[in-house]
Amino acid sequence: MIQAVLASSSGAYDALVAVHVVFAVVGFGAVAISGVYGALARNQSNASETTRYFASRGIAEWLIIPVPFVGLAALLVDHRSGDLTEVWILGGSAVWIAAAAILLAVVRPAEGRLRRGQDPVGSGRVLMWSGIASDVLFVVALALMVTQPG
Repeated sequence: MIQAVLASSSGAYDALVAVHVVFAVVGFGAVAISGVYGALARNQSNASETTRYFASRGIAEWLIIPVPFVGLAALLVDHRSGDLTEVWILGGSAVWIAAAAILLAVVRPAEGRLRRGQDPVGSGRVLMWSGIASDVLFVVALALMVTQPG
């Protein structure tokens, strides 16, 4: 089925799917990397490295937010790619809601505390676990998008 869709898809659909994938990989990857640096922040000997990392603006992780909207646009461009009530689309939406909630309610505040030098051990632990949760959500989303269960 996936080959049939790819063989008959339009350039707009292909471009939207490519943007969807890039945004997901970069956004989830940025949160995962924040988790790695969060784990490093728990050790005072890594203070200068983590301070440098968290001094950046952290724009890449915001790419998680438009992921479902670009995916929806791709679905609307190519009607053969799925009905909006299919399990993989609803499941992907649920994964995105969880990822966005983690980003907005957990990751961004912990990064802000690290930027201000507040509680590096506690904030680092929060980021480490958030990064792990982001990794799990990414794998679930990837499995849903590739297998597209009905």
